[in-house]
Amino acid sequence: MDHLSRFSAIHSLLHSHQSYWRESPFCIPAPAWLQQSPDLAQAMQALSANDLSEMEAEPARLQQHVASFLPTLQGLPELLHVAAAATIAELPTRWSTDVPGRKWAQISAFAAQVPASSLTLVDWCAGKSHLGRTIAALHQRPLRAIERDATLCREGTQMAVTQHLHAQFVCADVLQEQPPLHADDQVLALHACGDLHRILLRHWRQSRSPQLVLAPCCYHLWLKDDYQPLSQQAQQMNLQLNKNQVQLAIQETVTSSARVRQQVDQLAQWRLAFDVWQREARGIDEYLNTPSLPLSVLPLGIEEVFKRFAARHQLSLPSDLDFTVYQQRGQQRFAEAKRLQLVRQTFRRALEMYLVLDLALYLEDANCRVQLKTFCAREITPRNLLLIVERQA
Repeated sequence: MDHLSRFSAIHSLLHSHQSYWRESPFCIPAPAWLQQSPDLAQAMQALSANDLSEMEAEPARLQQHVASFLPTLQGLPELLHVAAAATIAELPTRWSTDVPGRKWAQISAFAAQVPASSLTLVDWCAGKSHLGRTIAALHQRPLRAIERDATLCREGTQMAVTQHLHAQFVCADVLQEQPPLHADDQVLALHACGDLHRILLRHWRQSRSPQLVLAPCCYHLWLKDDYQPLSQQAQQMNLQLNKNQVQLAIQETVTSSARVRQQVDQLAQWRLAFDVWQREARGIDEYLNTPSLPLSVLPLGIEEVFKRFAARHQLSLPSDLDFTVYQQRGQQRFAEAKRLQLVRQTFRRALEMYLVLDLALYLEDANCRVQLKTFCAREITPRNLLLIVERQA
């Protein structure tokens, strides 16, 4: 299936099932689909804690379960199937110094997919350019790394000197200025987030660089309004996605530790406890956006979390507020919302494919050959979709 046909099919599926994924049960306790599919709602709420954990960890099982109530989703696995890369680069372990294990596994998988070439490597939003330096050392190629943090540029330069690499670090904020890309540049970007990869695509398309290898990430970052598609086709088949809906594409925690997941869940319970309270206190059954809080706030307790959220919306907390009661109600809301959220998560990969295929079609609009594949297992990173792009004559 070509990219346009797949994109059209995914758009059609998402559009016809939008009541199941647009509304988050963490914000809207009773999403519209509960009335459409009461049997599905009942089945999700009946899931045991073990079933819940397994379906969160196994998207295929979740899709199969939801499709048993929504037969129109039975073709979803085939529609979302993407060929997996066959190889992983074998790299000397000494090169992995200072690189976290999972990141090194991503680099090893990504490096194996970079087309062989004598072109100069350009590592976009490079950090210390662990990726660029690895591929440069592997194939003895020149490297130009683009990074806005001057400290990371200095540290990356020192590492390149130690490795005897011909490397140049360009300190630039690509959101403000885009360093030139040349006809002898092969551009790489591993998990450039949001506008960082969208700006790269616009910039690369206008350049003479012949090759681009991109694994996008965090599609929602820097979005101010609704998602603005890049390709002509996506502009015509625009789902009018807001930031929360785009963020659904990356809501997967397979790479987090059990302890971190537990802490995230705890904070979510307190957030929902506040939501229960504020609806009653204001007499308005409406969700209020609350700011992100670091996990370091957890030792301060639920009362501190309430104070921060209340201050954000200029609400006064009663001096006799029983936080224990709302904590229990938050736990109940969380258990219900997490099970209903599974239905929304059924469409997570489809939404990500919609976003990535928009990028692919944007490049094909410019007469480029685009390959889409997965470069590693989702256990290494769920953001494993890769675009390999070559400009055609």
